[in-house]
Amino acid sequence: MKTQITFKKLDGGEGVALVSGDNSDPLQAKQALAHSLGLPATDAPADAQANVDGRLRQAGIDPASVQFNLISE
Repeated sequence: MKTQITFKKLDGGEGVALVSGDNSDPLQAKQALAHSLGLPATDAPADAQANVDGRLRQAGIDPASVQFNLISE
């Protein structure tokens, strides 16, 4: 199983990432995207949602735009 993650960049561009695994939860999808892009951890609060949203924002990605689609192999 793979997950296709689409997102919008803060500069108006769009992006797509294909990650391994069943990332069927919005938080899981954001974490998988941040991990696949090798984004560094932030000084955001320990709250997982705030941390991953901060990581995505620092990379120029709008966290609210992250969508996922599960793909069967």
